[in-house]
Amino acid sequence: MSELPVIHAMAPRSRDDLAACAHVVQANVAALATAANRRLERSNQCIDIKTPPPGPVKRFREFLIDWRIIRDYSDIELVLRLRQVWGEFTALCWLFHHGDPHHPPHFSALPVDAPLRCTGHVHDKLTEVQRGLWRLIHERRLREDPGYRDDPAFKHERDQALSIPMKIAGRSIGSADEQTLFMQACEHAGMLAALRWALDGRLQWEGAGIMEVGATGGAPSGPACQMGGSPES
Repeated sequence: MSELPVIHAMAPRSRDDLAACAHVVQANVAALATAANRRLERSNQCIDIKTPPPGPVKRFREFLIDWRIIRDYSDIELVLRLRQVWGEFTALCWLFHHGDPHHPPHFSALPVDAPLRCTGHVHDKLTEVQRGLWRLIHERRLREDPGYRDDPAFKHERDQALSIPMKIAGRSIGSADEQTLFMQACEHAGMLAALRWALDGRLQWEGAGIMEVGATGGAPSGPACQMGGSPES
């Protein structure tokens, strides 16, 4: 998509850094999922994430989400944060050719010859995720902004959006309900952040702007998953 900037790796992270990051993000996923399931028990709901805790975190401990922060999240903040972190973890698992984040490998003890995606492949995945997030933001704006159709850029952006086929939970994006759409945007934002961090050693983990699509002009941009919001906001 011409409006989306191409991000080139300045200093891709090492295998050891990526594995250590996956280990700590797995810990965050497990902690958030456990907290969410405890809260949702009262409404007979459950979180469909079964990722186990990975054991003690020795590196990148600053990436751990403090249990007091998790405790203080509202219910919706907790679920949105979980979906964003789940997106981060699925991307990190993908880097190591692992397709089941519910049953991840032991990232703290990966063999030295464990396969890792090449930089070019990660660039391609980043572009795919970025396009998907742009599509999700466009769909949300289409539903929520009454004046969007009057924007001079709307027709061009709508044509671009329709050129990105997308399904959510096996259904076309246009038939997804608001909550599902928002959750998917959070997951894509997390994936985007993790892939960018992996490709560029200058970036901070979950640093400012790392989850933004980065589109220019009139295209939808900005953070896709804002804490404190709601699927309907």
